[in-house]
Amino acid sequence: MYTILMTVLLALAPSNMELAEDAILQALQVLPENLSSYNADEILIEIIGEHSGNWLIEQTISSILHEKGITVFERVPDSSSSSMILNIRPMELVVEYGDVSRSWIIGSKRVERIANCELSSTLIDTDGSILLTIRTSGEAVDRIPWSDVEVLNGSEEWNWLSGELPENRDGGILEPIIVTGVVASLVYLFYSSRAE
Repeated sequence: MYTILMTVLLALAPSNMELAEDAILQALQVLPENLSSYNADEILIEIIGEHSGNWLIEQTISSILHEKGITVFERVPDSSSSSMILNIRPMELVVEYGDVSRSWIIGSKRVERIANCELSSTLIDTDGSILLTIRTSGEAVDRIPWSDVEVLNGSEEWNWLSGELPENRDGGILEPIIVTGVVASLVYLFYSSRAE
């Protein structure tokens, strides 16, 4: 029963990959409208740079443009192609961890996750002239249980998905003292109310 409950709870929290995809979607939100203003019906997408998340950016932009009715090519179909070229360079694509906190003194520990995406996009006409240069960004933020971090991180080969966790600042000697004090107070209140 515990395993089923944990599976359901983890299913509610997006993985780091899904959080990064939300940030990419936000960064690309204005792009289809800008492309439509240049009558870009056919686009060749080129992702520039060596970021290991380039495939996720390419997959996301292809999906968004396809939904808007824009034909997307990954490679030049032939030398006489009349497709415009959209160069996208990821300036930043990373999932990092922020503050660690508890909702109550003795509650479970939660950590803030922040996915940032910043893209530089350039639309190049068929004659090689630059029609549009735009820089966009997106951010997705949430809080997850500290114990779920390992499961939600994703593959170790994609280090951009699993930022460095902050040091465990709370706890130490203070936490057991506080918990003991709270429990002792509750026991005292329970027995003192029964004695009256």
